[in-house]
Amino acid sequence: FHQCRYGYPNVQALEDVVSKYASHQIPLDTMWTDIDYMDAYKDFTLSPSNFPKTEMNEFVSKLHSNNQHYVVIIDPGIANQDGYPAWDDGKHQDLFIKDKSGSIFIGKVWPGTTAFPDFFHPGAMAYWNNEISKFLDLLPVDGLWIDMNEISNFCNGACVDDDDAVPIPGTLNISATAFNPVDPPYAIHNQGGGAALNVKTLDMDCVHSGNVLEYDAHNLFGLTESIATNKALEYLRKK
Repeated sequence: FHQCRYGYPNVQALEDVVSKYASHQIPLDTMWTDIDYMDAYKDFTLSPSNFPKTEMNEFVSKLHSNNQHYVVIIDPGIANQDGYPAWDDGKHQDLFIKDKSGSIFIGKVWPGTTAFPDFFHPGAMAYWNNEISKFLDLLPVDGLWIDMNEISNFCNGACVDDDDAVPIPGTLNISATAFNPVDPPYAIHNQGGGAALNVKTLDMDCVHSGNVLEYDAHNLFGLTESIATNKALEYLRKK
């Protein structure tokens, strides 16, 4: 069996679940943890109060001694907070998806306002590998559960003042005959009713490395994040 749910309050709760599986003689192969373990919901971190490094490493070590495994979730949204290494590294290397003006696109997910790695960027693989490497040094997990990579966004397109923005109509300075990714000539049944394409995701005129529009790359984000994550784990874990 694999055990997973949102809402574990601390590492003691994880230990209790594993212990009860054993006491009821239910085979448990892998324990999973949602975003609860993070420090303020930031990727590649541990909550110092509820999931401290020492206790978490003891927990994982005990799992491994019983031939069990541990998997945690990560999301692609990187909190745009100076001093947070995943943000500082990505910003320094210019690795985040851009809005149509060329600035870093800012959305919002669990940690608040966030940027999103551009896995089309030639340096993205090394960046993602480095962040995962540092996290494995912090806690030797056996796998990463990647989520929210539709890309999910709590705002409709770019966030304004950390609030949920309204869908943005077509505003590109293009001729009437040119293709407008924000308002394409054929509508889809988005959100069950023809909603704007940026509802709870990125603006379609965001730009990836190589001048690739989000409109054209949207359905590839999860795949490209999966490729980068898999390659990093294979390289770092030698498995």
